[in-house]
Amino acid sequence: MLIRSFSGIRGVYGKDLDEAVVIKYCYSYLTLLRNKTKKNNPSIVIGMDTRPSGTKLADSVMGMLDCSFIDVGILPTPAIEFAVRHFGADGGIIITASHNEPYWNGLKFLRNDGAVLGEKDMDFVINNSEYLKNFHKIQDRKIIEKNSEASMEYAKFLFETVGKQNIERIKSSNQRIVLDPNGGAGVVAKKILEQLGVEVVGVNMQPGEFNRTVEPTEDSMIYLKNTIDENHADFAAGFDCDADRVEILMQNGQLLSGNAILALVVGEVLLNEKNPRKQVVVVNDATSNVVRDVAEKFGAKIKEVEVGETNVVEEMKKQKSIVGGEGSSGGVIITPSRCRDGILTLLMILSIIAKKQKKLYDIVDELPKYYTLRKKIEFGSANHDKIKNFIKDYYSKKGFEIRETGGIKGGLKAVKNRNSFVWFRASKTEENVFRIISDSKNKEEAEQLLEEAVQVFQNASK
Repeated sequence: MLIRSFSGIRGVYGKDLDEAVVIKYCYSYLTLLRNKTKKNNPSIVIGMDTRPSGTKLADSVMGMLDCSFIDVGILPTPAIEFAVRHFGADGGIIITASHNEPYWNGLKFLRNDGAVLGEKDMDFVINNSEYLKNFHKIQDRKIIEKNSEASMEYAKFLFETVGKQNIERIKSSNQRIVLDPNGGAGVVAKKILEQLGVEVVGVNMQPGEFNRTVEPTEDSMIYLKNTIDENHADFAAGFDCDADRVEILMQNGQLLSGNAILALVVGEVLLNEKNPRKQVVVVNDATSNVVRDVAEKFGAKIKEVEVGETNVVEEMKKQKSIVGGEGSSGGVIITPSRCRDGILTLLMILSIIAKKQKKLYDIVDELPKYYTLRKKIEFGSANHDKIKNFIKDYYSKKGFEIRETGGIKGGLKAVKNRNSFVWFRASKTEENVFRIISDSKNKEEAEQLLEEAVQVFQNASK
């Protein structure tokens, strides 16, 4: 089954997604750009991660679409999004399935500011694609290859965003880390880190060779504990295939959660802001309250939106926010970026360590303590609305505050009190999967909330 959402298009290559399918959606996207720009020949940045099907799909797209391509080749998603802005392109196409396994592939379509399309534009791409057929190869296609320039300028952009003073701190801090991009586009991070004097122990550095699951999790990264110990490293960082998200395994063998990463970076950004009280930190509604507590410490406000990077980015633009993100997915968005960025996030963590001159796990211990538990449950998609309504009714009768984002297909958050909630949403990137998250300052309450939520979900599914 092809998964189509405002996050893009994803499917199993050779089964749900092939060259013909990709060309159809890309041509629909080209139609959108022509309508918006009033240009017959808009310029499009195209790039990809390291999946084996990526090159075939990219060649097919560039061979069929009548437009000007700026080919940046294999780069992290945030670098490709940056390239759209850097080259002044009208849009961008990223061939990636992000954290899905290598036999998947997909498409992300970008606006001229590098952000993924908003829901309205993505709906047009999806719906318009149904009416397109009879494509033919372009004889004189205009393609400019810009991988080297895009890579170099992206590194400069990262250093400017982190800030000169923080960069100098990193250079003088003599940090050593284990880097595991798992053969994904994040292999470029090694060179970037080494420019800052960080000693990098590379693991799984051969592009296209995947030796663990693509999604970096505690289970898939725990083997790096031995590498940390053997090399006396400070921590290990792992990326997904397109490096828009990062997970960090600390010296003590604990995985630093995406929520803690976001909280640390939010705190650092607000600390350096002249008037943090005027700031609004935008997060998705599945994000732990630890981020809220950190933001409120600086007098900043929190704004919750539906899960999905485009929702966070849109609200950040509206609120003129300087930092935001999705604690549930291990990436931070720092303006002027229009996407979460695993490498930028990693540099921010390194700068915090250099500034505080403490071990990462000691810095994390300074954060408010929350327990965040997760569960993924398979379900029949035909029963989605019935399940959501059952859950809503159950928690309403229990006196929980009900918060919803994105309508019936979006997130449902049942808030027990200021420091405890349980959250439900069907995944829009994984077929027939429902996600449940509990979050509480009390470990037993987090466990109880999740256990109860699973039972409620199972009852709703009957």
